[in-house]
Amino acid sequence: MELLVLTKVGGFLGPFATIFGWIFNLLYILLDKIYELFSDEKNGIVAVTVILFTIVTKLLMTPLTVKQQKFSKMSNIMNPELTAIQEKYKNKKNDEKAMRTMQMEQQAVYDKYGTSPTAGCLPMLIMFPLMFALYRIIYAIPAYVPDIYELYNAIAEGIKNQDYFAYMSEMATTLAVQTKNFSEMSEGVLTNAHLVDIMTKFGTNEWTALAEKFPSVADIINTNAEQINAIHSIWGFNLLNTPQYYGFSLALLIPVLAIVTQLFQSKLSMAKSKNNNKQGEENVMVQSMNSMMYIMPFMSGFMCWMFPICVGIYWIASTVVTIIYQFFINRHIDKLDMDEMIKQNVEKMNKKREKMGIASGNQMAELAKMQTKSIDSYAAAESKKSTTSSYANASGKNYSAEKTTSSANSDKKSISGYANMMKKD
Repeated sequence: MELLVLTKVGGFLGPFATIFGWIFNLLYILLDKIYELFSDEKNGIVAVTVILFTIVTKLLMTPLTVKQQKFSKMSNIMNPELTAIQEKYKNKKNDEKAMRTMQMEQQAVYDKYGTSPTAGCLPMLIMFPLMFALYRIIYAIPAYVPDIYELYNAIAEGIKNQDYFAYMSEMATTLAVQTKNFSEMSEGVLTNAHLVDIMTKFGTNEWTALAEKFPSVADIINTNAEQINAIHSIWGFNLLNTPQYYGFSLALLIPVLAIVTQLFQSKLSMAKSKNNNKQGEENVMVQSMNSMMYIMPFMSGFMCWMFPICVGIYWIASTVVTIIYQFFINRHIDKLDMDEMIKQNVEKMNKKREKMGIASGNQMAELAKMQTKSIDSYAAAESKKSTTSSYANASGKNYSAEKTTSSANSDKKSISGYANMMKKD
C-alpha cells in the first residue's frame, strides 16, 4: 500500500496540519519536562503523546460534534414527514411540476423546524479535513516535533557524506514512500528533509541494515537510532515496527483491540439509531450503513496489522476516547428540550432571513398559492392525523401568518392549514 509521507503536509490540509502539529509538539514538550523529573529515559513518550493528542483534539472538535448530534436528533423528528412527502410523489418522478412541488414541500418541513438539508453536512465537511490532517501528523511526527526531527537529521547529515543516493532511493521504494514531490531526486540528490521522510518509515531491521551499509558513520546511526527507538518503545515493542514484525505475540493485541473497540462503538451507534428511528430496519440506506459498521472494524484491524504500531495505538485511543466522549454527548443531547430547540432554530432562521431581506414565510406562502388537487386531497387526509411536535404546529402557523396574502385567503386551504398538513407522519 502506497502512503504519502511529506515533511509537512501542504495544500488545503496544510493549515490544519500546522495547528495540530503545534498542539502535538506542545504536548510532547510538556511530557518531556515531566519525564525529566523522574528519569533520564523517555521510553514510550511518543505513545503517551499520541493518546493525549487524541483526547485534546476530540475536545477541540466538541462544538462540531454537538452540532452534528443535534441535527441527527432533529432528523429523527423530521424524517417521518419527509418520508411521507417522498411516498406521496414516488410514482411521479417523471413529472417535473410534481418534483418541484415535492422539493418545496420538503423545504417547508425544514423551514418549520428551523433547519436545512445541508445543516448536517456542514459539520462533517469541516471534520473530514481535520481528521485527514490528524492522520498526517501521526504519519509524519518528526516533521512537527523539532526534537525528534533533530535525531533523524543527525543521521541524514552523516550519510550524506557517503554514496547514499542509490540505497536510500531503493529504501523509499521498498517502504512505499511516495517520492513524486522529491524534485531534486531527478538530479541524484536527496535533501535532509527527503531522507528524514524515508527514515520515518524505518523500523528495527532498517536501522540495523543502514548501519551495516554505512559503517563509517555507524556510531552516529546507532546512537541516534537507539534514542529514536527508545521514545517510540512501549512494553518492549517499537512503535515504528508493525505488529506483523513481531508475529504471533502480544503485538497481536493491537489489531485485536482495534477490532473489538470499533465493534463496540458500532454496536452503541446502532443501538442509538434504533432507539431514535423506529423505521431504521425498513430503511435500505440504514441497513447498508449497519453492514459497513461491522465490516469497517475488521478492515481497520487488518490495516493495524500492516501499519506501524503507532498508527494502531492512535486508532484504538481514538475509538476509546470517542466511546467515552459520545456517552456524555448523548446524555447532553437527550436532555435537550426539542420544542425549545425548534423554537431557537426558527428564531435564528428568521433573523438570518431578515438580514438577507427574505420574508420568513416565503416558502409556505408559495405552497399555499399552488392550489393543486394533490395538495388539497392530501391536506384533507392528513388534517385528521395527530401532530409530531407541539412546537412544530405553532411554528408552522406562525410561518403562514407572516406571509398570508389576499389571494391565499380566498383559496380552499389557508397557509396555516397547509402547515398543519406538513407536520404529519
